[in-house]
Amino acid sequence: MAERKLPILCFLVGLPWLIAAFFPPLNHDSAAVLTWAQRMVAGERLYIDLIDVNPPMIFWLNLPPAAVAAWTGISAAVLLVFWYALLTAVGLALALPSLTRRVSPGENLGVIAAAVGALLVLPAHSFTQREHLLLALALPYLIHAVGRAQGEADRKAWITAALFAVAVCLKPHFLLIPAGIEGFLIAQRGLKASLRDPTVPIMAGVGLMYLLAVKLITPAYFSAILPMMAELYTGAGADWPALLFGDQIPTLAFGCLLLGGLTWRHGVAPRLLLVFTVTASLAGLSQMKGWDYHFVAARGGLLLLVGWSVGHWLHTPGRAMGATLAAAIAYASLLAPPFAPQRSFAASPAARLRALMEQTAPGGSVLWFTTSLKPQFSILQTTGGQYRGHYMSLWPLPELYPPDGPPGLRPLASLSGIERDLIATTAADLARKPDLLVVTDGASEPGFGARAWDHLAYFRRDPRIAAALMAYAPVGTIDGWTLYHRH
Repeated sequence: MAERKLPILCFLVGLPWLIAAFFPPLNHDSAAVLTWAQRMVAGERLYIDLIDVNPPMIFWLNLPPAAVAAWTGISAAVLLVFWYALLTAVGLALALPSLTRRVSPGENLGVIAAAVGALLVLPAHSFTQREHLLLALALPYLIHAVGRAQGEADRKAWITAALFAVAVCLKPHFLLIPAGIEGFLIAQRGLKASLRDPTVPIMAGVGLMYLLAVKLITPAYFSAILPMMAELYTGAGADWPALLFGDQIPTLAFGCLLLGGLTWRHGVAPRLLLVFTVTASLAGLSQMKGWDYHFVAARGGLLLLVGWSVGHWLHTPGRAMGATLAAAIAYASLLAPPFAPQRSFAASPAARLRALMEQTAPGGSVLWFTTSLKPQFSILQTTGGQYRGHYMSLWPLPELYPPDGPPGLRPLASLSGIERDLIATTAADLARKPDLLVVTDGASEPGFGARAWDHLAYFRRDPRIAAALMAYAPVGTIDGWTLYHRH
């Protein structure tokens, strides 16, 4: 009886991290996607009125909380966290009951503790990121893959395959994970058995239906967004030493080498966990940014391997649970102090800017001149303000004017492609007369390197924009952000 209560204790240990996710600030990327979903609910068109390079799946998955927020007036940010918590619970509910018959009691509780740690503790401020959702929906697929490797049939296989396929559709980089898992299963049980397995056809079917839906519902993704990405994203600027020797890959590589060497001979389960961790690490690496949240799923996979290993060697379920949860909290604390964004937000420059915005134009509409997503969308999710921009940020500008590029600006009359569109949409955004403008100091824009940059000087070259800016007066400057109010 006591052992049956241990999974509940695991959840209670992770509960403070889940509660913290409901407090501001919402993760900036998640807040930006949620803002776009809210505007879609209000009738604006993705990839036409709302420009972004992300495939549509993440925006579609954000529509339920955005719609409920519009109908009820409940905070969309709170509803988004609740929605992701529900999807996480679905992943755990599908995965963990079938785990008990595939591993020993100690390994079972070690993996349960690791799953709670990986989905609640380790993500920290990346809760609601796409990699977090990937991990939640990959867990049942991964556990069922253990059974598939052992020749077991499972009535829930189609559900786990379909849900995982939805998660993979969030980013093309995620395709590396099912490719690795299914490749391992072919090596483990042979090609003939894999061809009889319906899992791959189910996942492929979901992927094809998704592509068809994109073509029918958001054709501009193919006609406008992909050409824009081809114009701007060269991929040649990747800093491979920084990617390979930064704060993510070394820890993951060391953990995979150590635990892989110790556990490979001990059955299918640790091997599949290792394959998942390696492929999730490669999926993060393939995004060529080295950002922390790109490796949320990989870190979760490594913790799952830790949980299985601890349970395998300690045997005692309670000790396995305690050691795994301690490892999760220690790992998360090394990455960032617990609850750091929530504890520091009230005294942060972003909170002071929010207060100034609310004092100047409560609930007003805003246009932000910046190449970043911080902090505008996290702020707006707490103020109820509306964002007026076609683009989430001015991210194309550092691509158009890289630090090692020629000095000076291209003449206005010679502009073409994305740069001409950026000028035109900014003029259209200002024509909607937002109440507030926030302009980020060029010195705070890391994408430009050492190049001095002035957003307003760049855009004022267009007469329409210059005339519109005459209606705004500066209110104050906070930490490199200057607030302008329409008079």
